[in-house]
Amino acid sequence: MKTSPSRASQRGFTLVMTLIFLIIFMLFAISMVSSSMINTKVAANQQYRLEAGTVAQQGIEQVMSQPFIRVPITTTTFVKVDVNGDGKADFTAQVAPPVCLDSKVIPNAVLPKGDVCRTPNNPNGNLILPGPASSTSPTPAAPSMCSATQWDIQSAVTDPNNTAVAVTVHQGAAVQVPIGTACP
Repeated sequence: MKTSPSRASQRGFTLVMTLIFLIIFMLFAISMVSSSMINTKVAANQQYRLEAGTVAQQGIEQVMSQPFIRVPITTTTFVKVDVNGDGKADFTAQVAPPVCLDSKVIPNAVLPKGDVCRTPNNPNGNLILPGPASSTSPTPAAPSMCSATQWDIQSAVTDPNNTAVAVTVHQGAAVQVPIGTACP
């Protein structure tokens, strides 16, 4: 004859199984909360990087709007920016002095007619070589009165609370200058 387990022992087994499942669900909930916290931190870091990159670009644009060719900038320019509109600067861009990388004379041939850089005695931009009339052909070799300079402007933004987080942006700029202007 078989005896069935008592009702009291069945209730004890159900209680133990319920507690095990409760612990499993609680661990699952804790891991979900932890995962969402990590995702929130990742999203916040991405937002910070985007904002810092925008601030760095804004600092570069402020320096580029100055006549830095005529009045050279020799020190770092600090540009404070309020991102959220609360009246306090959230970021400060540190824009290094622009660096001239190259300077080349612009040929008249590449300039549009009427450009201020065209050589006055050669408005078409063509160099007419002496010789028989039939062999005279325009050659686009005449220099203009301007040079094309290439500049690099660098801006850096760091988090005041975490100096390990930083964004650096480089911007190239081409500026026409009169021939003879030094490329420092």
